[in-house]
Order: sequence, then structure tokens, then C-alpha cells
Amino acid sequence: MLAELGMTPADGGGAIDFHGLDPLVPSTIRLGGGAALGLVQQSVVAAALHRDRGGPGQDCHPTFASAAQAGTRIRAAMGIVEEFIAEPVFDYLAARPLIEIEKIADGPPEPLPPAGAMPLSGIRALGMGHVIAGAGAGRSLASLDADVLNIWRPAEFEQETLYLTANVGMRSAKVDPRSDAGRARLRELVGEGDIFFANRRPGLLSEFGLDAATLAQVRPGIVHVTMSTHGEGGPWAQRPGFDQIAGAVTGMLCLEGSPDRVSLPPTIIVNDFLTGWLAATGAMAALRRRASEGGSYRVHVSLTRVAMWLLSLGSFDKAYAKAIAGPDGPHATVNPTLFTVDTPLERYQGMDEQVRMSATPRAFQTVLVARGSSRPEWMPRD
Repeated sequence: MLAELGMTPADGGGAIDFHGLDPLVPSTIRLGGGAALGLVQQSVVAAALHRDRGGPGQDCHPTFASAAQAGTRIRAAMGIVEEFIAEPVFDYLAARPLIEIEKIADGPPEPLPPAGAMPLSGIRALGMGHVIAGAGAGRSLASLDADVLNIWRPAEFEQETLYLTANVGMRSAKVDPRSDAGRARLRELVGEGDIFFANRRPGLLSEFGLDAATLAQVRPGIVHVTMSTHGEGGPWAQRPGFDQIAGAVTGMLCLEGSPDRVSLPPTIIVNDFLTGWLAATGAMAALRRRASEGGSYRVHVSLTRVAMWLLSLGSFDKAYAKAIAGPDGPHATVNPTLFTVDTPLERYQGMDEQVRMSATPRAFQTVLVARGSSRPEWMPRD
């Protein structure tokens, strides 16, 4: 995963330590391993970026399981997904990296700010992230001390439970991108920012003038990050969708159940959070490139491509996974690390990012605010 970004584990300047063994839950999918790999990749990139700014190297490890035990019953996730492999979209996505990073315009290098307390101190990220993947990308950036401002349209709906989980760490403002005043305000924010991220239906960002090509003109040096269901190009590019759609089309839900009776994994979510983590990782990798070679960047992650990657890790025999996953022993699920804090929405308890960074422990400056309650403006840079 790091090699696709031109990096190695040593770039973080410390040790990488995995704890525990998959399967953690009675699932055929490598849920623990996929999540752990995604979080460690993100943490190494964040640690490397902090070192670029003059910070120390540091150790990184997730707080739940990763690698499979030797001799466990891992099998290639084939056969049941053959119908998807025969689709042209499979060839399109398989030819692309897990995290697409493309330089879309030239420009002078932008040195990173001197080392702050955290890897992303002084970095500004403007978002239109919703549900889980998009908001989760913003949450990851915020946990590393980016100033993250997430934008909602005035009449937009969001499920409260998902908002309270995925929007931790971000300020939240309402702006109408269809109005002249709203569009102008968004461009002003982009012009003063570093990252733009979104997971919106195909074509919506172009309607608002917030696509990568347009924003690279508004703000040369922008890192434009998007998440989609089936990729931004290829035969299924115009199909909207969400997490479980990616799991369905790739055959994951058949593996969990059967072709006649599909089933969601025990986690319900297939890879929504993982996709957001990967998108945030791509944003940080692009910031490092911007600092060394300049330019504007497009970063993209597809839910279906991520599902393909999870399947490429192999799958567990269903009976074995149900028998071995349990409350005790090396396959036990570690209780998540929780935090409790007073917020404008009363007392809030949530999970931290479930990964440890020894020199820059993740934390949220803004824990949780009411949706749309913030002003559409940046916080002062220190």
C-alpha cells in the first residue's frame, strides 16, 4: 500500500506494530486486517509529513487485529465473484491504484509550515462530506489537527446517528452553492485552503463549479479529494451508490451469506470508514508532493475498488470464522478506546481513531457541533 504512494514503512521514522489476529468477528471478509492496514498506512504517511516539517519520527500501531495466523483457513475470494470479474468495470478498476493521485496542473512548490504540534497543524480542509466515507475523511484530517470545515446545503438532510459518528472533529456550516453569494463564498474558502474533499453523486460538484479542474484554477496548489462508488471514469462512472452497493456488486454479500440469500457482514458497513481513511491518506501524500514538486492534485478513492482490495486479501472459510472469532484469545475483539467530553450538543462519548502514534497522539480540537452552526470562515492560523 505504501509502495503505491512511493513510500516505505521506514518513512514514518519508527516502528509499526500490529496486535491480534483476524478473524475478529464471524465474517468471511478480512475486516480487521483491512482496517488495520488502512489505519497504519495513514499513520505512516502522517508521521512522514510531520518529519518533513521538522518533527520527530514515531511509532504507529492500530489497537485492533491485523495479520492472519499461519495456517488459518484463508482462501482466494474467487468463484462466487466471477460474475463481477467478467464485467468491464472490473478491468477498469483493477487497472487503477487503490488511491489515485494525479497531478492535474503545474505550479511552484509550497513548503509545508514549520513543525506544529501535530502533522496537519496549520492545514485547512474544506469539505462537502456526508454519510460516512466523505465525513470520515474529514474526521481523519481533523484528528491530525487540520482545520476542517464541512459545508452543507441549506435544506440538506443527514441521518443524525451518522452525523454524530462521522462528523466528529469538524466545524459545520451551511452555504447554498447554487446561489451567486454562496458560490462566491465557497471559492473564497477554497482560495485560502489546502484541501477540498467530497463524496457526492456523479456530476454534482461540476454543477457547483467545485470539480478538480475548476478549483485548480481558483486555487493553484489545491489537493482535490473525491470518493465515489464505482470510480470517476469507466462504464459505471455515472451510477450513484453507497457502501453496501459496493459489497453487493463485488460478491462480498454472497460470501457472507449465499447467492440465494445474501447477508451483510456483522459490522453492517463493508468499507465506508476504510474508504474515508484512504482518501485522507491520499490527501496527505499529495500535500507532500506539493511541497517537493509543486502543482495541483486530484485524489480519488472508489468504494468498489476498495472492496476489490479487501477481497484480494483472501477470505475466511465461513465455518472457521464463526468457530474461531470470540470474546477470548488472540482473535478477541479489543474494546475500543473511548473519550467523553462536553460539547454544544451536550455530553458526548465516542471512539477515538483506534490507532496510536507515539509522538503525535490524535485528538480533536472541535469535537462535535450542531450541523450548520459554524460560520463559513477559516480559523486563524497560529
